[in-house]
Amino acid sequence: MASGVIVIVDLGHENCQMIKEDVESFGVPAVVCSHDADQAYLDSLGEIKGFILNGGPHKTINGFRIEASEAIYENEIPTYSVDHASWKGVDLFTWPKDEGERKERIGKFLSDTCKLEI
Repeated sequence: MASGVIVIVDLGHENCQMIKEDVESFGVPAVVCSHDADQAYLDSLGEIKGFILNGGPHKTINGFRIEASEAIYENEIPTYSVDHASWKGVDLFTWPKDEGERKERIGKFLSDTCKLEI
């Protein structure tokens, strides 16, 4: 099993649990957290190896876009952004419907970007 955890940040998509399970299928621990997680919470997770900013159809509340907390944005931890435009950019505009393609993209993020052995 890989050392460290991947954090899936819920930014309005109902598939966060599925993405968590996809990450875990590579032997990498994962956790889903709220968009407003603070530094104390993130510190409690141990060594974070990467963030997946998981935007989606529910990314606005009362007309305002949900944003990740400063604790999530202001770090040097690798970040993969899906359907969420942030200052870190967008890697995908939506998750592929095909499970194999989705897992391939997750696997590349884990191995190539986060430098995890999977």
